[in-house]
Amino acid sequence: MRLLTREQARELDSLTMDELEISGQILMGNAGKQVASTAKTMVGEIHEPRILIICGKGNNGGDGFAAAAELFADGFRVIIHSLPGEQDITGDALYYYRQCADLNIPISYGYDIPELEEADLIMDALLGTGFHGPMKADLIPWVEWINSAKTRVLAVDISSGLDSNSGLVQPGAVKADTTVTMGAPKVGMVFRHGKVYTGACVTADIGFPKLDDITLSGLDWELFHESAAIEFLRKPEADTHKYQQGKVLVIAGSTGMTGAAVLATMGALRSGSGLTITTVPESLNAVFEADIIEGMTLALPDHNSGCLLAENLDDILDKSTWADAVVLGPGLGRNKGTQLLVRELVRRVTTPMVLDADGLFPFTRNMAELNQRQYPLVITPHIGELASLTAIDKEEIKNDFPNVITEVMADFHHIALVKQVPVCIFSGQRALVNCSGNPGLSTAGTGDVLSGMIGSFLAGGLEPELAAALGAFIHGKSSDQLVVKMGYRGQIASDLLPMIPHVLANYEHL
Repeated sequence: MRLLTREQARELDSLTMDELEISGQILMGNAGKQVASTAKTMVGEIHEPRILIICGKGNNGGDGFAAAAELFADGFRVIIHSLPGEQDITGDALYYYRQCADLNIPISYGYDIPELEEADLIMDALLGTGFHGPMKADLIPWVEWINSAKTRVLAVDISSGLDSNSGLVQPGAVKADTTVTMGAPKVGMVFRHGKVYTGACVTADIGFPKLDDITLSGLDWELFHESAAIEFLRKPEADTHKYQQGKVLVIAGSTGMTGAAVLATMGALRSGSGLTITTVPESLNAVFEADIIEGMTLALPDHNSGCLLAENLDDILDKSTWADAVVLGPGLGRNKGTQLLVRELVRRVTTPMVLDADGLFPFTRNMAELNQRQYPLVITPHIGELASLTAIDKEEIKNDFPNVITEVMADFHHIALVKQVPVCIFSGQRALVNCSGNPGLSTAGTGDVLSGMIGSFLAGGLEPELAAALGAFIHGKSSDQLVVKMGYRGQIASDLLPMIPHVLANYEHL
């Protein structure tokens, strides 16, 4: 399913009017019909339902007026409250406002909340996709009033107060039961708080061209679909063996962070890898031997430092030729010698690589150096790590994620899996938004499990973009199943490991 940013939604409007010569008035009328159709469904079982439509300025309010005229013509009892007075209603919205006035639909006005008749459905047509930033003070009481009403709410295009790019709300937004969105859902409807405020999403065809037939500026955003898991996660062939199931080299762990290496290794094994080797500091090998019983370890001299060192380079390079994929970074630490090792490994290892956690640190403020790598690479930063890599403020990334990541990917030539809410995978012009996962994943070590999973899928022969997307999907699905049994707060990273095979089994048996 395609998704649109705020800018792309505006561009789609203009393109439709300019190239297809469909007027804004016709588009608004079509939007009104689609919204009215959903409203009828929502009140279908209610005898003589009352529908209250709250209209703001601009095209979103215009869509509300158009829907009101459509509903009234079909015999529904409609009441309109327009925040702007008649003198402030302009453009295409004015045309449908006058229709409503000519039909003698009851209309009240003003930013103060009047005594309004109790309704069976409230239609939110206050703010559209163009809204961003803090909500104006005179609108906040309206949002609070709608949310406090004991009735169903239908949002027009997007819930008022929900940022269509970031999915953030400042300080609040209308909590809709259903949203009718024009052309395609907006990325903010699936980011962060978006799902909570959107409710059920209905995509309306109002005359826009098919998105597959046009080119819009920025990245091509798409919701990752479960069908990819069905297609690629088939059960192994009957005559397969461990060497054909993917060999993963995990370069991870240091004093105090041995668990990261263990979790990454087990994430790879639980995701189908036939063999793993985990490179470990010699002084810590006993710990790893005790915890990784199904995988092998490669103990390397560390002079009791508890971390891998630059002098380990040749041994690791030699072992990397054995592997089908390399996972580099979980729990490595930030020793200067370790950082030198990481930079050389990124440059010289020819095997497909997942670069995670401490493996990203040597490239702080120097993300461009990663482009020097000539072989497949997946990086997996969270928002803080992305801020460090790019020298872009963390809050700026959160508040304007689609535009920031578009600029980042214009200069980055590998795959980036960004651990925001939800996880997103970027490859060239493509942006895949993962549809699984929950707040239970917000605990230490879950990212290490994910890096091992991606490494396993890479080792199994999947292309880097698909390996990253499937890793994120199965990782999130595993947590979703845990929520049913354990809730959100009690999950820990190791709980994911026995759940991964259960999720994979759903697709292997199809």
